[in-house]
Amino acid sequence: MPYPLLPPLPGGQSPDQILAEEQRWLRECARDGEPRAHLWQAPQCLIVTRKDTRLPRYQAACQQLAAEGWPVFVRDSGGTAVPHGPGILNLSLLLPRTSTDLAHYYRLLGAPLLALLAEYGLAGSYDFVPGSFCDGQYNLVIGGKKVTGTAQRWLAPGQDHGGAVLAQAMLLVEGDVDEGTRMASRFYELAGGELRFVPGTSTTLAHCIDWRGRPGELVALVQQRLHALLPMTPVLNPSAAL
Repeated sequence: MPYPLLPPLPGGQSPDQILAEEQRWLRECARDGEPRAHLWQAPQCLIVTRKDTRLPRYQAACQQLAAEGWPVFVRDSGGTAVPHGPGILNLSLLLPRTSTDLAHYYRLLGAPLLALLAEYGLAGSYDFVPGSFCDGQYNLVIGGKKVTGTAQRWLAPGQDHGGAVLAQAMLLVEGDVDEGTRMASRFYELAGGELRFVPGTSTTLAHCIDWRGRPGELVALVQQRLHALLPMTPVLNPSAAL
């Protein structure tokens, strides 16, 4: 059974609205047991976690960053603050909870992205990248640098549903990823957190393939390919080898 790709949301929606819609889809997935996939982009901003909102100077940091052109929004999945913008393409999978293994869902999420990278002649792998924003074992990495960050949010089973998992990936297609890294660090500096990130730890698909096209053109091509790849990607049985 492939992933049904959800239609694009109406233009002009804020990241808050997009993230809220994904939570609604997650609850629907828990009730009907049907997987879904969603591709989306956000304007330039930072998206942080619920844990980050408890930092001592969170509100002051949000005000300052909004004034600098980097408004802050909150997601329900884990990780750390991450930059978003026109050069970043986000993939969300909404999946019925059929396993208790985090790795199972990360590999489902990574499969179409690894296939996409292979089409560009790139051998991606899963690994930590110390110093990168939202670092984790299931980053997708090219040449030691992060090209995709991942996160999950689990909806526990309830009386009328079996639970569901939201698995999210942000693919760094083009743009100034070092600036985004610096702004994610700046959030924690302003908010009173201890985390800091290191420029040069992440890369973009455009850099890896030496892309010379117009800004936004590669994002459109990647989105088109993922639209084709996702319906062809099987939803693996949790008992399958990982």
